[in-house]
This record gives sequence, structure tokens and C-alpha cells, in this order.
Amino acid sequence: MAQIQKTETTAHFITATKQQRQHRVYNGGHQKMNQLVRFLFGHEQAVFTNGRFGFDVRPSAVILVLLVLLAGVFIYFIYLRPRVRLSKRTTATLVALRAAILALMVILLLRPVVVVSSVIPRSSYVAMLIDDSVSMKLRDVPGGATRLDTVKQALLSNNPGQNSFLNRLEQKFKTNLYGFSGGLARLKDGNDLYGEGRTSDLAGALDETIKRSSGMPLSAVVLATDGASNVPRDLAAVLRELRARDIAVFTVGVGNTARPKDAELTRVNMPRKVLVGSRLNIETIVGLSGYDATKVLLSVREDGRTVKTEEFNLRGNDTQAVNLEITPATSGIHRYTVEVTPLDGELTVENNKQDALVQVVEGPLRILHVEGEPRWELGKIRESIQPNEKNVTLVSLQRTGENKFYRQGIGAQGELETGFPKTEEELFSYSGLIIGSVEAGFFTADELRNIEAFVARRGGGLLALGGRLSFDGGKYKGTTIDELLPVTLSGGPVDDANSFTPVYKPVLTAAGQSHPITRLNEDRGANQKTWNELPPISVSEVLTNVKPGASVLLEARRVEGNGPTAPLLVQQRYGRGQTLALTAADTWRWKMRMDAKNNAHETFWRQMLRYLVSGTPDQVEIGTEKEVYALDDMINIVADIRDKHFNPVADARATARVTKPSGAVVDVPLKFTTLNSVNTYVGEFKADELGQHGIELVGTSTSLGTLSARANMLVSDLNREYYGAAQNNELLKRIAAETGGKYYTPTEAQSLLDDLIYRQTPYSERVTKDLWDMPVNFMLIIGLLSAEWFLRKREGLA
Repeated sequence: MAQIQKTETTAHFITATKQQRQHRVYNGGHQKMNQLVRFLFGHEQAVFTNGRFGFDVRPSAVILVLLVLLAGVFIYFIYLRPRVRLSKRTTATLVALRAAILALMVILLLRPVVVVSSVIPRSSYVAMLIDDSVSMKLRDVPGGATRLDTVKQALLSNNPGQNSFLNRLEQKFKTNLYGFSGGLARLKDGNDLYGEGRTSDLAGALDETIKRSSGMPLSAVVLATDGASNVPRDLAAVLRELRARDIAVFTVGVGNTARPKDAELTRVNMPRKVLVGSRLNIETIVGLSGYDATKVLLSVREDGRTVKTEEFNLRGNDTQAVNLEITPATSGIHRYTVEVTPLDGELTVENNKQDALVQVVEGPLRILHVEGEPRWELGKIRESIQPNEKNVTLVSLQRTGENKFYRQGIGAQGELETGFPKTEEELFSYSGLIIGSVEAGFFTADELRNIEAFVARRGGGLLALGGRLSFDGGKYKGTTIDELLPVTLSGGPVDDANSFTPVYKPVLTAAGQSHPITRLNEDRGANQKTWNELPPISVSEVLTNVKPGASVLLEARRVEGNGPTAPLLVQQRYGRGQTLALTAADTWRWKMRMDAKNNAHETFWRQMLRYLVSGTPDQVEIGTEKEVYALDDMINIVADIRDKHFNPVADARATARVTKPSGAVVDVPLKFTTLNSVNTYVGEFKADELGQHGIELVGTSTSLGTLSARANMLVSDLNREYYGAAQNNELLKRIAAETGGKYYTPTEAQSLLDDLIYRQTPYSERVTKDLWDMPVNFMLIIGLLSAEWFLRKREGLA
């Protein structure tokens, strides 16, 4: 083992040495090129780029014509009528050489100049902003140095025989040196930069620079960064302000622009609330860069204990969705950590994991199931959740005759005694609603409106089942139920010939493979096999049109023939709630036609009912916009306070009492406002402690009395600086282009200084620089004369 470690250390040393050598060669080559240009042309490249060419001597046109004629006569008698016969090629070459010499002499006699704007020394300011965030500690630049050290070396440090960029800049400008990450700080020198900021607020730094420079003659901003920008800001507005003030931003991009070797857990999405014992679907986005297709191991920890580990084959240099699934066994607030096992050679492993908080709740939550006629489907659904299901209570209302009903699962003798709930308050006492084979005429107009409000305003879940009196068979076209459904009704007659013949097999879609309802087995292969083995069912109506935004989880395919599939199970969001449509009329066949040990039917319906109500909100709730924040984030607390009709209450006096991990308590006042088109109560505070925070709603309302609700949120050791680790040079080029600046690499610091000096601003003056005495002119004269002499000598004309 020691030998292996020694070998690895040697390999790293060799690699670092080669990188340092490459860095020195590149730096030296760039500096030598600049020196060569200045030696040959006598001026900086920026003089020629930004200047306008002209002549100091401007003779009349007559003199120029006479000079051309004299040159032509001279060339004619010397080369076109020589005493020695020459080949045409030699003659043409000699004529061209002598013409070039004479033309160059004439141009030099006219004293060529370049007129360029040059800053008036120390008349204006330049603000230099240097990124001081954690991502600047990444080592992905030539030479193996950190990004921050590279910037310090290029802009702040004195090189052998040469002052630093900053010292040379101060000879021409008054300068203000700043460091920035989440905020802007004035610096004394480079020693004040540590690379410890947890965020990068580019727009905020530029905006603060504008504010601090108010009243100053600010000429330009030099922005040295890797382009990371992870604080939500309106950058476009800041760039417009810079343009309006004629302040150009010159960006210096540091870091590798190519995709580094890195595995990144970009996003983790979980439902905030789930019933205990229900499947919890974890949606993740995993990105691979710098790697070919490879196997990646993902793990899930619940409160520090590993509960799931699964291996996935991922495409190389791509970002893709990866889904995991767990089943919380205990109620309470659980912290889940999803992590990608580090790969060999990663640039950083700080972006390999993310946390989430999930509230695992106990029931029972009540679901109302309405049927217009006796049928086996209701009975088998009830059997699927008995006797062990404690989190969902199914209350059923089955019509047995005119104004006669069979009630099951009721909580009180008077419940549903007169049939379907007549008021919103009565209907809103349920968390979910199932409408089976019952015609639209069974409901009054007010009851239909109440059902729409139950989903849209109450936030309940609605499931429509197939049957003889369902969908178009129940004349629902044009009703509020038609609007709620995730499928489109045709309004035409239903063909009963094959409506109740079991000729359709359920087929999992891509969305259904990982959905909590349709995952009958934790193993993906076994889940697919279970669905393949289920017996055929009937589809009362083939509804082929799915509404925009809806997801098809199951499709129905005929057992015989290769006809098109039809939607079988479809789900969509509607207002605060959700709606589902299951067009099958007899899923009981999955119970009756399978082996007694097969529990696919029970699992499907248990998961269906739990999913239907797990997201149904309470009347009074409190929480945060996100369940996980990073240090120094502003945490937005949101309280949703509604009356018995689930309309927002505007008369509450509400406070969020936040208990930090240390035990400190902070009261955050909540104000009634509109957030994302919803009337709610909002307040905010800054995250300054890592760990789980408790939030309690404290307050009163005239209509509701004392208010009470609780929630939790997490401040995680999440550092956004390591996400998207490559240099964002496109953003830096955009900032420069939109403000009239330019983008540079650290090795182009001299070019940056020249461009700052030789540019037209209110603080510059026009200067004239001679071009006749450029060394390259004399080299050209000597070269042309030497070439002519050599050719004449070879032809015997010398």
C-alpha cells in the first residue's frame, strides 16, 4: 500500500511539473509576442486597433502625379529597356521591387501617423473587481495553480523586471480594488483575498460598484472571475445602467473553459409531504463531464442511515434524469441525503450530494368514492386497503335506487345521509374524491361547481374511473368535470359492443416506470414483469386525446392485433390540486384472475389512494419556498391561511417563530401579499446557522381565531460555487460586449492595460504618434534593397 501511495504521489508531482512548465511556456510566449510587436512597430497593438491612420505631410495632387510619372520613367529606362536582355519573370520581379522601394520612400516622406485617444493620466477611476468565492480555489488552470492565485499573479503580483498590472494601471488611473462574492468589499491588496465566499453575485457586485462610484469619474471596470453567478439578480438591468453611464466592463476570465472531469448532482426533487408507508419517488439530475459512459453509484441516507444504494449506467458528457425510490417507515420530519459516489479524477466532489427534508405524516386521510350503480370495482378497491391500511379511509356512497344509498366507512350517522355533499364545507372535509360509474345528471349544478372548487381551491385529488356511466357514457361533455379531466371528451355516443370485453393489456409508459402509483415492485425489471403478467381488462371508452400538461402513466393495448395504444391512466395538476382518469372498468380482474399470493391489485390501489391525497393541503399551513437553503441565503417564509371555504384570509395577524439549531428563537413578522398570483402571508430572514430549523405559525384571525401550524426547513452545507465548475466565458463575453468592453485571459493583462489607456472616453485626449520611424520600415527598406541587389547581381546588372 505504501508503494502504491508513493507511486501516485510521484505521478501527481510529474503531472504538476509538466503543467507548470506548460504555463511558463505559454506565459513567456505571449509576453515575447507582445514585446516583438512593440519592437517592430514601436507602439502597442491597441494604438493600431483603436487609432485612425493619416499623413502629417499632405502635398498637392499635382506633385503626387509628377512623382509617380518620374518613378515610372526611372523604372522604364532602368528595367524595361536594359542593355542586357532579361526574362519576363526577372523583369517583373525587379520592377516590383523597385516600385515597392519607391512607394515606401514616398509614404515615409509623407510622415504617416496614427491618431488615437489616450487617457489623461490620473483623471479618472478604474474599479478592479476580483472574485473571492470558493470556486476560485479550484485548480484547473495551466500550471496547477488555483484560479485565485492565477489572477493574483496576472494582475496584482510584481513579475521579475516588471511592475504588477495594478501598479502600471495606477500610473494612468486612480484605482479602487474590490473583492466580491456575496457582497462587495474594499481591499488593501491581494493578501485580503482568501477565496472563501459561498456565493458569486456578479450582478450585485457590478451594481454596488456603480453606487459606490456615484459622483466619481469612473472610466471602466475590470472584472476578474470564473463567471460563476449563482445569486438571482437582474443582470440585464445592471448592464443597461452601465451602458447608460458609459462605463465599460473589461472581463478577465480564469479557469478552464472546457468541461472538467466531474460528476455533479445538479438537482434533487422530492415531495415535501408523504404518507408513512407510501413510496417516495426521488427525482435527480446527474451530470457527467469529461467521462465516457460509465456506471455511477447513487445512495440515499435517511437521517444519516443508508436506506438505498443503486447503480446506474449513465451516458458520458451528458446530463440525465435518474430516479430512485424509498419507502419511509416512520412518521416525522426526515432528512434525506442523496449522494453520487465520487469517480476517479474528479475536479471536485463538493457537488456530489444534496439534502432534502420530507414530512412523513400519518393518516387517516378521508376519500369519498361515489358510484351510481352496484359493481365489483368498488368492493375490490375497499378490500385492497383492508384491514391493514391506517393512513387512508375510504368513505363510499353507492346509489341503490332512487334517493337510496348504501354508505360505507362513514364517521357519523348523519354523514352522506341525503346523498352527495350539498355544500362546499361538507365536501371539503374530504381530502380526495373518486367518481365512478355515475352519470353527470346525478349531480346538481351547484355540486358540480363544488367539485371544481374542491380541486382548484381546496387542493384535493380527483380520480375519475371508467364505467358504463362514466365520461361520455355519463354525458359529462360540457360540464365542469369535463374541464377537470386530464383527457378530452368527444361528446359522441359510446359503442357498447366491446366496452366491457377484457381485451386490453396495461402497458407502462416511460413516466409510469418511476411513478409512485405504478411502481408495483421496487426492482425495475420485476416491476415491468409484474405489469406484463397482469390479465386483460376492459376499457369502457377509448379516449385518445390527452390535454396539454397531462402525463400518461399507463396505456391500453389490445391483446390481439397491432392497433394503436390508448391512454389508460392519465394525471395532471389542476389549480391547487390534481386530477386523474383511469378508463378501465374492471381492475378487479387483476385480483380475481391472478394467484391468491399475487398482491399487484392491492399494491396498485393502496398506492393510488395514498397518492391521491398525499399532497392535499391543510386549511392553515406554513412553510418555506424551498425546503433546503444554503448559509447566507434569504429564507422566504410563506403562510397560507384560508377560511372554511379555502378562500385566503386577509385579516390575520401572523408571525413565524423560527427556532434555530442552537435553540435561538427569531420572530419573523408576516405580511399579507400576493406571491406567484396567490394571496398569502410572507416574511423573510437570513440563514446564519447550519441544520434543521423549526417554524411555528403564531397569530390570530377575526374569522378563524387562534392560528396554529408547524413546519421545518433545512440550512445545508450546500455550496453552489462548485456547480457548473467550468469557466462561464460566454457570460463574461456577454457582459463585456454589452458594455463596450472586451474579454481577456489572465495572460493578456498587457493587452488589457493598453486597451484601457487607448480608448475614447470623456477622460481621454487625442494624441498623434509617428509611424515613419517604426523599425519595421527600415527593415523593409533594407530587405527590398537587398533583394534587388541580389537579383541584379545574379543577372549581371550590378
